[in-house]
Amino acid sequence: MSNIIILNAAARKNGNTTALVKAFTEGAKESGHTVKEFYLQTMTIRGCIACMGCARNADPCTQKDEMSQIYNEFKTCDVVVFSSPVYFFGVAGPLKTCTDRLFAVFSKYGFEECQRKCALLMTSDDPQYEQAVDWYHRFTDNVGWDNIGEILGSGRTKEAHDLGASVE
Repeated sequence: MSNIIILNAAARKNGNTTALVKAFTEGAKESGHTVKEFYLQTMTIRGCIACMGCARNADPCTQKDEMSQIYNEFKTCDVVVFSSPVYFFGVAGPLKTCTDRLFAVFSKYGFEECQRKCALLMTSDDPQYEQAVDWYHRFTDNVGWDNIGEILGSGRTKEAHDLGASVE
């Protein structure tokens, strides 16, 4: 069974993006997977300051904030789910900040050690997903992650549930 972490950047705890997260989580748990969700909007995660402390044996980052919770779970996860509404043509800021800070684990442990499967759950009032999805593809391609699926759009809870259930 897989260990899954969800990086949820939704602004509203009961909004459309969170509905996809809940459906995905239900499907994954029904299939025997463990799921840990991080609701990024309420976490204190500062931006990367490019100090390169991660390359000098920091554990894994010199900054001490709530990103350490994600680092701890990332060590043993098999799947990372990015969850975000589209804001101003891109992913929500907390998700971008969180992914920037993942640089520390790649720097410390190397790309080979950080290989994961990944998925995307995304909503938008306007179906302008192209730039946000392009960011996701560029990120996952650059780090060599295996994209197992994308659910784009509000109300697609059945598809999100099925994606969660299909995780291997």
